[in-house]
Amino acid sequence: MRAAALLIGVSIALTGCMLGPNYSRPDLELPVQYRAPLTQAEAQSIADVAWFDLFRDPQLSALIREAIDNNLDLRQALSRVEQARANAKFARGSLGPDIRGTLSSTPSAGSGDDDTVYSAGLSLVWEIDLFGKLRRGSEASRANLLATEDAARGVLATLVTQVAATWLSLRELDEERAIIERTITSQEESLRLIRAQLRSGVASGAEEQQAIAQLATTRAQLPSTEQQILATENVLAQLLGRYPQPIDRGSQMANGGMPDSPDIPTGLPTELLERRPDVRLAENQLHAATARVGVAVANRFPFPTIGLSALFGRTAVDLSDLGSSSRSLSVNSWGPYVDLPIIDFGRAGANVDLARAQTDEAAHVYRQTVLQALVEVSSNVSAYEKSASIISANEESTTANRENLRLQRLRYKAGVSSYLEVLDAERQLLSSELSLARARLLRLTSYIDVYRALGGGWSDEELLRIAQ
Repeated sequence: MRAAALLIGVSIALTGCMLGPNYSRPDLELPVQYRAPLTQAEAQSIADVAWFDLFRDPQLSALIREAIDNNLDLRQALSRVEQARANAKFARGSLGPDIRGTLSSTPSAGSGDDDTVYSAGLSLVWEIDLFGKLRRGSEASRANLLATEDAARGVLATLVTQVAATWLSLRELDEERAIIERTITSQEESLRLIRAQLRSGVASGAEEQQAIAQLATTRAQLPSTEQQILATENVLAQLLGRYPQPIDRGSQMANGGMPDSPDIPTGLPTELLERRPDVRLAENQLHAATARVGVAVANRFPFPTIGLSALFGRTAVDLSDLGSSSRSLSVNSWGPYVDLPIIDFGRAGANVDLARAQTDEAAHVYRQTVLQALVEVSSNVSAYEKSASIISANEESTTANRENLRLQRLRYKAGVSSYLEVLDAERQLLSSELSLARARLLRLTSYIDVYRALGGGWSDEELLRIAQ
């Protein structure tokens, strides 16, 4: 009894010891600012703005909320969080004793039935976490849970920005369709004019065929654009958790309800470590891998597994006597146990090497994820800044092409130029108007890309709301 008590006391005293490395965040030596031309309000970040404050288009906000409630990718991510939470709870429960109800019989070899001993009661088995194996396992499971939660945050952030970008693309395609339809109407009027002049002997048959060919070419762009609209509607419907169907546009807003400011506050690079879900996920995976090194080391020879087992109940030589109230409850057996591996032919050592190699890989993944985040912020901020110049150039081109078409029509009517010059002016105007629409979309999507790259778009409150 004294030896067992001494063993248990020593074991409890040593449970503060945990083998393996303790996790600490790698020193990344991040730059003090982004490689980007926009440096306004460095102490702030647009990622701190909630999506419903960033996107001020009521219809877009309604679509995002619908997507958050119904998107199947997000639902799957939340299910994985529940799985990870259950695993973490299981690992945490391993630190405590295992108590079970038991009923057993122990016959004596070569004896009659009267010599059989029956036992009923509670059995307790408790592995004392002498070297921190169980605590390291619980630490790894907890880190995995946090990583899974960050994965869900990443899915939410991606969903919010995908819905916004798809919605803006859909409305830009609507604008392209309107431009093409307006151009078709203009070219139909030109064809009628040519035919009227042909009947008067002013125009030639060649000019009529040129006008017909130009009109047919423009009309051919319309079905392609309408197909893109249908495909984009289907993508948006899928994000919303709907079957393929048309998407109601509602009122049109010039910029999707987003502020069109020349600068975007980016904050500091160190904020990415806390804001971006993919960076947080990679770090938590590194933490879990580090903890698993401790598990592997604790399982390695010559460290023993020490525990305590006990049986508390009743014993009788007759099965019917087990339930008798005259029999008192007692500790039928108890004592410590030691499981000491002797020779495993290198398996435990190989597990340690494997765990350490996996930790090295997770550290490289973490560094690569941070590097990729910095690249995305720099590239997307630059794209947003340059988009203003692209829009300005396309606006100038569109204005000039529109005026050129007006002048070429006047010159043609005055007999100064041929109809080929009018056709060329119409082609240039159509091209510049489409380019202008796409340039405006580029600015809006670049704005969203910066928001996502800085770690915006996710909200724990939203995740908790839909997880309930």
